[in-house]
Amino acid sequence: MSVSLAALRQATAALHADLETHLDIAAADADRATYLHYLEDLYGWMAPFDADLWSGAWPAGVDAPARAGKLAWIEADLAHAAFSPADIAALPRCADRPDLSSAARRFGVAYVIEGAQLGTKVLQHRLRGPLAGWEPRWLEGYGSSNGPHWRGFLHALDEHVVTRQEIDDACAAAADTFASLARWFAGRRAARALAPALVSPVL
Repeated sequence: MSVSLAALRQATAALHADLETHLDIAAADADRATYLHYLEDLYGWMAPFDADLWSGAWPAGVDAPARAGKLAWIEADLAHAAFSPADIAALPRCADRPDLSSAARRFGVAYVIEGAQLGTKVLQHRLRGPLAGWEPRWLEGYGSSNGPHWRGFLHALDEHVVTRQEIDDACAAAADTFASLARWFAGRRAARALAPALVSPVL
């Protein structure tokens, strides 16, 4: 394991575990409505910065254009559930954007987002019953390329996040990203509990 990857794992392990523990989608009774709420919240968190993340300066080996279409995956799933373009555009947006001011910080943010693609297969298996008859685009991720994409990202991380400052910046960005995501999901859960009829379009 590279020094940069080991540092990222250590810096985010507790935050990652805490987030997964408190996500409704990770619960044993998660169903179709839970999945759609998860997509709404994920979209609202990611939409404000996704384009800026992947349009930044990336090494060619990362293949940033191939990684830049994740919002479209979520939009496809929401459209399948009868969300109109106006419904999607009206979803609440997170104001807590990650710091993308350096290449190392972009690597830290991308570490969280790209790593999440590995977990989609677990969700896909867990939700097979509740989502029977539907193959959600988000859960498909990169398909058979999930593994190669992750290994390619780790190779680029090892090559381009090398100095102590770069590693520290990447770790700080990854930790901040996990913390931002956890706060956003917690806030959306609280808002939904207070006014469930006002948060989602028809499910």
